[in-house]
Amino acid sequence: MAPSFGAPSAAQTTADQARVNSAVAKLDATRKKSADIDAGIRRASGELDGVLAEQDRLRATLSARVVAMYQSGDDAYITILLTSETLQDFTARWQLLERMNDQDVGDLKAIEVARTRVRRSAGSLIELQSAQVRATEDAAREVAAARKALAADTAALAEYNARIARVAKPAAPPKAPAGPQATGSGAWLTGVASHYGINFTGRGASGAAITPYSMMVAHKTLPFHTLIEFEYNGKTAVASVEDRGPFTPGREFDLGPGVIRVLGFNGVHPIQYRIIGR
Repeated sequence: MAPSFGAPSAAQTTADQARVNSAVAKLDATRKKSADIDAGIRRASGELDGVLAEQDRLRATLSARVVAMYQSGDDAYITILLTSETLQDFTARWQLLERMNDQDVGDLKAIEVARTRVRRSAGSLIELQSAQVRATEDAAREVAAARKALAADTAALAEYNARIARVAKPAAPPKAPAGPQATGSGAWLTGVASHYGINFTGRGASGAAITPYSMMVAHKTLPFHTLIEFEYNGKTAVASVEDRGPFTPGREFDLGPGVIRVLGFNGVHPIQYRIIGR
C-alpha cells in the first residue's frame, strides 16, 4: 500500500486554477473598461478645455465693452443721445444702448454658466480617475493572491508526488545499528512527539523548504532524509527527517504540518514509529 501523505487535493488545485482564470478575466475586463474610462476622461478633459476657453472669451468680450463704454464716464451715454439729429435717430440710439446693456447682462450670466460647467467637468474627471485607479489595483491584487495560492498548492502537490515516488522504491535493507541513533531496525518503537504549527512555513536544518503540507519531522540525531513511519490512533503517515529538535527534554520528535494533518495529531503525546529507510 502507498503510504499516507498529506497532499492538497486535485479539486483544491483545480479550484485554485479556476480562481486564477476568473481573476485574470476580471482584470482583463477592468483594463478594457479602463480604456473606456480613458476615452471618457479625454472627452471630459476636452469639454473642460472648451468651457474654459468660452469663459475666457466671454470675459474678454465683457472687459472690452466695459473699457470702451464705461471708462469714458456716464456723460458718454448722454452724448450719444443728445447728438441725435432726429427723434428717429434718438430712438434708434436708445434701443442700441438697451441692447448693449442686455448683452452685458447676458454675458455675465453666460460666464456664471461656464463656471458651473467647469466645476461639473472637473468633478467628473476626479470621479473617473479615482474609479479607474481603484478598480485596476483591486483586480491586480486579486490576480496576485490567486496566483500565489495556486503556486503554493502546486508546489505542495509536486512535493507530495515526488515523495510518493521515492518511498515507492524498494527500501534497502536496514544497516546494522551504529550507536544511539541507530535504533531503526524496522521494529515499532514508542516516543513522545510534539509538533510544528499547522500552517508553519520555513526551512529545515537540512535545507528543505517546510510548507503547511510538508511530510517532515525534526529529530536531534537521525540523519537527514531518514524515512520514518508513524502510527497514531489507528492512522499512519510516512515522513522524512529534515530538521533538528525538539530540544525540550523528554520529547523525541517534532512532527511537521503535513504529518499532523494526516494523523490528526495535536499537542504532546506518545506515538508509535519505525524507521523504514535511511
